[in-house]
Amino acid sequence: MLRFIKKYYLPLLAGILISLSRLPIYLGWLVFFALIPLMLFFENKEHKTIDRIIGGLIFSLVQIILVFYWIGSVTFPGLIGIWLIFAVYYTISFWIIERAWHRMPGIRLLTILSVFISFEYLQNFGQMRFPWWNLGYSLTDFLPLLQALDIGGMSLLAGLIVIINYLLYQTFKKKRRAIIWIIVIFGVWWIYGSYRLLTLPMEKTDLPVAVMQPSIKQDDKWDETHYRQILARYDDLCKAAAEEGIKMLIFPEAAIPDYLMINPHVRKDLNNLTTKHQISIFTGFPHAERAPADYPVPYYSYNAASLFSPDGSTQELYYKNILVPVGERMLWLEYFPFLWSWQFGQANWEFGTKIPRYTFQDKTFSPSICYELAFPHFYQRANFEDGQGNFTKADFHVNITNDAWFGTSYGPKLHAMMTKFRAIETRTQFYRSANTGISMIVDPKGQILSSTELFEITNITAPLYYTDEIPFYHKIYRYPIIFVLISLAIFILSFIFPRRTR
Repeated sequence: MLRFIKKYYLPLLAGILISLSRLPIYLGWLVFFALIPLMLFFENKEHKTIDRIIGGLIFSLVQIILVFYWIGSVTFPGLIGIWLIFAVYYTISFWIIERAWHRMPGIRLLTILSVFISFEYLQNFGQMRFPWWNLGYSLTDFLPLLQALDIGGMSLLAGLIVIINYLLYQTFKKKRRAIIWIIVIFGVWWIYGSYRLLTLPMEKTDLPVAVMQPSIKQDDKWDETHYRQILARYDDLCKAAAEEGIKMLIFPEAAIPDYLMINPHVRKDLNNLTTKHQISIFTGFPHAERAPADYPVPYYSYNAASLFSPDGSTQELYYKNILVPVGERMLWLEYFPFLWSWQFGQANWEFGTKIPRYTFQDKTFSPSICYELAFPHFYQRANFEDGQGNFTKADFHVNITNDAWFGTSYGPKLHAMMTKFRAIETRTQFYRSANTGISMIVDPKGQILSSTELFEITNITAPLYYTDEIPFYHKIYRYPIIFVLISLAIFILSFIFPRRTR
C-alpha cells in the first residue's frame, strides 16, 4: 500500500489541490499550484501505460468525490460513467504530455498548454459534453482576473493558469528568473481587469423585471396533490412583485409541472396569474408534439419555455438546445434505437435547434435553460443573433434552472457562479431564476447585483445595465481549435523524435 501511495501520490495531490480551488471556500488561488504535482509526475521516465491509466483514474476520482459527488444524488450510474469517461480523457492527456515531455523538452510548456486547453475546449461538443472541469472556474472570487474573459474566454484563463503553474514549477527547479515572469503576468492581468471594471461603459435602466425563487420541493413538484399549493405560492409571489411595480416576472425551469400548451386547465391557471396581477411571466414547462408513425415513441418531448403576457398572447416557444447527457436524454438514440428501452429516469427530451429573441417593452432578451449555462459557444449564438440570422446584441439574458435535485450540496453554488463568467464573456446582464436557488442577477462586469440563499422563497430585482460593446472574444471564440491542432501535431512528432535518456 505504501508503495502504491508513493508511486501515485502526485496525481492524488494535484486532484486535491484543484478540487479545493473549485469549492466555494475561498481557496481558488490554489489552482495556480495544482498542476505542479502533475508536472513532477510527468518527469518519471519509468511510467508505463498502466501508470498513466491509474494516474488518470486517481486524478479524476478525487475531483468526483470532492467536487462533483452531488451528481450521484440524481444518477449514481451516471456519476460512475462521468468518472470513467474523464479518467480516459485524462489518461490520453497524460500520455501525450509525457511523450513530449521526454522527447521534446524544449516545448514542454507549449505541450501542456495545448493539451489542457484542447481538453477543455473539446468538452463543449458531442452528446457527452460536460464542460464543468475547466480550470478557470477556480477564479470565481477574483473579479479583476475574470475580466480577461472578454478577450479569450475560458481558454485564455486556462492558458494563464497553466503558464503560471509551469513558471512556479521552474522556480521549484531553481530557475529563479521565472519569478519575474510570474510578477509580470499577474501584474498585467490584474491591471487589465481593474481597468475594465473601472471603465466599461454601461447604461442604467430601471427595467421592471424580477426573478422569482419559489423553492418548491422536488418531491412535491410533480405530485398532482400539491399542484394547488404550488399555484398558491406563485400567486403570492406574483402579487408581491406587482405591488413593487414589476411588469415581468421570471419563473424557474419547468415551474409549470404540466403540459401548459396542451392542457387548457393549466393554461387557464397561468393566464389567471398574468391577468390578475397584470404581469408578464417567462416560465419553463414541458411540451410535446405528435411524432411521425415511424418514430420510436408517439411524441416529441421538449424542455420548453416562453413569455406569456397579460393580454393572453404567447411568444415563440424555446426548446432547450443542449441536454444533460443521460440525465435528460440517453446518448446516441438516433444511432442505436434499442437504447430507447433503457430507462434510468431520464425524460428523453428532443434537442431544440433555435434560440428565439423575446421582446419586453422596448428591450430584447435571449433564453437558456439550466445546463446550457456551462457553454460559452451557446451564448455567442444566444446573445449576438436574433433568431433570424441577424447580428444584434440582446439587451439581457434569462437563464432558468431547477437545481432542487442537488439539495444543499455544492452543485447549486458551482452552477450559479457560471453566471458571472457568461456575463463577462458576452458583456450582457443575466437574470437567473433557480427553483430552490441560487437565483441571481449579474451585470456585464460579472458583479452580482442581487442574489438569494438556498431554499429562500422570494423575488429579487435590480436595474438593467447595458453596454453596446461587443467583446473581442466574440470575434475569435473558435480560436482554441488552434491548440487542438497543435496538440495533434505534437502527438505525431512524439513518434518521430527519439526518447531522451538524460
